[in-house]
Amino acid sequence: MRKKVVAVLVAMVVGAGVGAALGYGPLLRYKSEGVLSMEIGTSEYKRFAELAVDGHTVQQYVGVVPPPGLEPSQVEKLVRDMPRGEWLMPVPKVSKVDAKQLPDILLQIEQEREKLLLSKEGKEGKASVYLGVQLSYSAPDPHQAAGVAGWLGAYFKDVATRETVRDQVSRWAADNRQFSDRALERKLKYQFDIEQAQNRVAALKKVMSSYPDVARRENQQVVDVRKDNEKFMSPVAQLVGAESEMIDIREKLQRLDREMEQQAFAKALITDAQAALGQARSGSESVLKLADVIVRFSKETNTEAQREKLSSLAADMSSISARFLSQAQFIAQPSVPSRPERPRPLMVIALVAVLAGVLAVLWAWRDALVQLLREPQGPKA
Repeated sequence: MRKKVVAVLVAMVVGAGVGAALGYGPLLRYKSEGVLSMEIGTSEYKRFAELAVDGHTVQQYVGVVPPPGLEPSQVEKLVRDMPRGEWLMPVPKVSKVDAKQLPDILLQIEQEREKLLLSKEGKEGKASVYLGVQLSYSAPDPHQAAGVAGWLGAYFKDVATRETVRDQVSRWAADNRQFSDRALERKLKYQFDIEQAQNRVAALKKVMSSYPDVARRENQQVVDVRKDNEKFMSPVAQLVGAESEMIDIREKLQRLDREMEQQAFAKALITDAQAALGQARSGSESVLKLADVIVRFSKETNTEAQREKLSSLAADMSSISARFLSQAQFIAQPSVPSRPERPRPLMVIALVAVLAGVLAVLWAWRDALVQLLREPQGPKA
């Protein structure tokens, strides 16, 4: 009996040792979390998140900026685990917990503000709904967990920057194509309208030369008896109106020519920008390459129209840089965790020790248990 008790105790000690090896080894995990400030809408978050969990995108960024403090095997595991998306979570402006705690008047004000932003943007999901994103990572070492969580924030910011730059250049190209498809049609229409106005002016002048008294009767109206005495403006007034209309059409034609010059200049810039973005391997590199293209074309501007268009494109690029590279920062820096997340090592030690003790008891008293199970049951009453 004494030997059996000693065997059970020894088994529990051994189990505690195994539990310690597991609890402070493969099962040990420290979780670090951080919040990256980045006001984005629902559609933007979905697009950025889908790209962020894409295996090819992850692998490409790892090749440019490797995660800090990880061995090659750990990097491979990180690349395999990231497509699950467990490391990323949006942070809404008003969470369900906040909605229960905040007064109704504040929630109503926030909802009205969101509706106003959506109406200004003109399409669903464009207004910012999220304050940012929460990044988390678990690792056996607390410093490693904090370092990789910070790297994840930089990675998501880079993905958002790269996708926004690409989307901006795509919209430039789409607007340019749409303008080019309609520009010639608009120009021909304006030229036809000018021709019609010129013909009308010539006809009115011919009428006035045939009837000199018309000029002296400018304040009087000319009556056409063929239309039931319907009254018309005097030929002089019609002549002034026709010439004024012709001036307006020429102004529109000049603006169209100016816009065509701008779009022709922008088309060459967009072509070079698309080629440059195809070579970029990260979001920051995309910004730098696009900035280089804009600077290069700024040296080739010859007219005020071209400089105006270049300034507009540069403003769009500056807005993206300010939003994602300057304003997007950690408002809650990933900290070094002081306690491991569950299951904690002491719990693992206790559970394995108890399990080893139970198994030892079953083994030590196996004969008694077998005999107890084989005993015939008494007769039923």
